[in-house]
This record gives sequence, C-alpha cells and structure tokens, in this order.
Amino acid sequence: MRRAGSEEEERRASRSATPSPVRDRRYDFLYEREKQPVKAYVLARFAEHLAEELSRWPPPFVEWVSDELRRRYAVGLEERPREQALRFALEVARLDLAREFEAVDRLMATKAPACWQTEAEAAAGHLLVRFLTEKALSLKEYAEGIPLSRADLIAMLDEVERRLGPLAG
Repeated sequence: MRRAGSEEEERRASRSATPSPVRDRRYDFLYEREKQPVKAYVLARFAEHLAEELSRWPPPFVEWVSDELRRRYAVGLEERPREQALRFALEVARLDLAREFEAVDRLMATKAPACWQTEAEAAAGHLLVRFLTEKALSLKEYAEGIPLSRADLIAMLDEVERRLGPLAG
C-alpha cells in the first residue's frame, strides 16, 4: 500500500519535469523586429559601408586604381576634398550609373569648375566618381541572387550621401 504523501510528491515531480508554457523572454526582440527584404538590407548595409569608406581619406580606391591613374591623379590623394567636391562627385556618379552621359558632360562643363576648385579636388573628384560607380556595379555583379537595378544603385548612393551628413570641409 502506498502512502498518500508519496503520490502527491510524484505529481509535483511530474509537473516540474514538463516544460513550462511560458516563452523564453530573452529573444523577444526578434519577435518585435520588422521584416526587411533582403535587397533593402543589402543596399542599406552597403551604403553604410561605403559611407564609412568615404569618411576616411583616402578611401581604399588606391588599392585598385591602375598605376597610370594613380600617377595621373596622385595630387588628389594628398588631402581630403571639401564637402562640396565630395557631394558633386556623388552627383556625377549617380548620373553615370543612370547612363545620363550628356547630363554628365553638361554638369562637368558648367558646375565642375565651381565645385572642384583646385587641381587636387578635381583629381580626387575623378577618382571618387570612378570609385563609387565601380563599387556600385561590383555590388550588382557580386549579389547574383538579388535583382539589383541601376535605379537601386542610384538610390543606394543617395543613402550614402545621407549617411555622410555634414562633413568637415
């Protein structure tokens, strides 16, 4: 014959062995996060990375520029261009990605002398335009599974400019 106390103890032991219906609250932040499409995430992270690269001078384009271009634009690597020169390079890169070559020619003829005031700024600007367009197009090539259009890349450069904020010029 069993004792009544031992049955009660067995019931308590079996209840404590079953998992609790309460959710583990350590991971609640995952439930609260909004879903973000992969394409938007990749573009945002790339814009963040590119803005960080541009905030340092010189950006890492020195590594991939040919020796001929490095000699041609060496004066542009010496000092950081003004904010206006950097923003103008972003504008030209956006037009270049949009394949608006006539607009680039007009802009270079009318606005470039005012934005790129010194030979060093002009050299840095040309390198920056090449750097930005090459980086954007390499993202499109590298992200094979994500259908990136040139419009997406242009919007990404807008995000880069926004992330740069006001720069010390």
